[in-house]
Amino acid sequence: MNTIQNFGNNTTKITFLFLFLITGFVYAQKPVLLEDFTFKASEKYKRIKSLSTYQVASGDRLVSIKKGRNNMTIQRFSLKDLKEEPKKRQVIEDKGDFQTVLKLGGKAVVFYTVKDKAFAQKISLTGIVAEKPIQVANDKENIDRDFGFKSTYGFDAGGRINKFAFKKSPDGNKLLVLYRIETAGDKADKVGILVYDSAINLLWRRKVQMPYASDKIQNEDFAIDNEGSFYMTASIFNDSESKKDKLESTYRTEVFKIKETPKDIIKSVIKIPGRSITDAVINLDTSGKARVTGFYAPDANKAEISGVFSVVLDESGKTANIIKSDIPEETLQDLALKREARINEGTQDEKDKKDLENLRVNNIMFNEDGSTIVLGEQRYVESFTTSSSSGSRTTYKYYYRDIFTFKLNSEGKIDWMHRLPKYQMGTRGKRSMSYINFRNKGKHYLFYIDDFTNLKRSFDESPTKYFDGKKEFIYMTAYVLDDATGEVTKEPILTGSDVRNSRLDVMGLSKVATLPNMDMFFEVYDGKKNNLLLKVSVAE
Repeated sequence: MNTIQNFGNNTTKITFLFLFLITGFVYAQKPVLLEDFTFKASEKYKRIKSLSTYQVASGDRLVSIKKGRNNMTIQRFSLKDLKEEPKKRQVIEDKGDFQTVLKLGGKAVVFYTVKDKAFAQKISLTGIVAEKPIQVANDKENIDRDFGFKSTYGFDAGGRINKFAFKKSPDGNKLLVLYRIETAGDKADKVGILVYDSAINLLWRRKVQMPYASDKIQNEDFAIDNEGSFYMTASIFNDSESKKDKLESTYRTEVFKIKETPKDIIKSVIKIPGRSITDAVINLDTSGKARVTGFYAPDANKAEISGVFSVVLDESGKTANIIKSDIPEETLQDLALKREARINEGTQDEKDKKDLENLRVNNIMFNEDGSTIVLGEQRYVESFTTSSSSGSRTTYKYYYRDIFTFKLNSEGKIDWMHRLPKYQMGTRGKRSMSYINFRNKGKHYLFYIDDFTNLKRSFDESPTKYFDGKKEFIYMTAYVLDDATGEVTKEPILTGSDVRNSRLDVMGLSKVATLPNMDMFFEVYDGKKNNLLLKVSVAE
């Protein structure tokens, strides 16, 4: 297994970059960038306060949709010069509970709900057009406020209290609308499925009664393929439980395929003897076959993952062949020794999370040679409830910590694996935390916002904590990972200091707008009264 290579050279390189960056704070008029990218910033424009913002880009146009308390403001930009066209700005009445925005058929589509109904409204990127809303879901039965599916893979999960999920097929040409019907715990779980084309024309819909009672099934991930077939995974518990605890209970993982016709539900068990699947997601490989990929742990200790797997589904939806590998024992020992060293140094608390706890799948990529790239992240939420004479109040802390990367080859061996340290914490949801990734010319780029002092830290040290929402300039870093060799470096991408003479301190990575050529567009806030549009492109 390849590990991080040429670390001494990388340390020298990183130290040099850090010194150069500090100098740049004083003298530079542009952010420091890795040579793999080019950078362009728009002129400042007046900030519009909003509860949430979404960007959609297509061709040479970008639309920014800002959700206010009672309305939505729509700004339209030309990507040729990164300028807004003020005459094309619109303010639209908010007609329901705002959910999310997706790009469909070259347009931005706003989704909102009114009681047990869901609506879609198309927004033009070019003209001053907001089309009449289309009803995309309703049901005579009561729709459950608890959406129930635990996975957040591939869709905007919001606050996780929404009744509906809206998710695209991998090719972006189909739309899934999914919900659950209210049922008693001892009654069969029931889900509503609607599939649309990119013009939001209904292709098929079904209300499906699952083969298990609600108190025995925990719905996990869900997806549609490019043909519009529906897939989902679920944890099936041996015993009925109102509060399903996967760490303490015995369960198995099943995968389901559902089509308009035939009406049969195709289901099969994902079997890994002596192991329990802790997290897994559904995706399509390079041949277009559906696969379920993720992490597993020993049945006796499900708190820490011990391996990765990927199972291919046949045309009927049944599990065919499975590729899996335990994490090598020497790698586990190395992680444990380095954690112990950090504890002895006093840079990590002994009661802190173990390295392989709370790992969730963030991204899956399939290579032509049959290998699979699995990108995971240690993320979790802590809740705190306080009581007083006026009642109780619950607050939350959101943690997005170390990235774990794996390459599982077609023979069932881990070619390389890395722990890539970061420590992000916030109190208002995801916002600027976690990371975004893409690959180009055999390299994976994992972008994230960090405390600038971490650039000079080694991969084995404890990172300084980055606080989302803290008033400080943006510092974007990337882990750059070579797919073939597994070599990884940590590189500065940009700093928010001295961009248009501003200290940029807000950048929501998850709201990035991208084009097929991998141009990325971020809207950032200067901490005062203005926003800027930033364009990051792959260098020629």
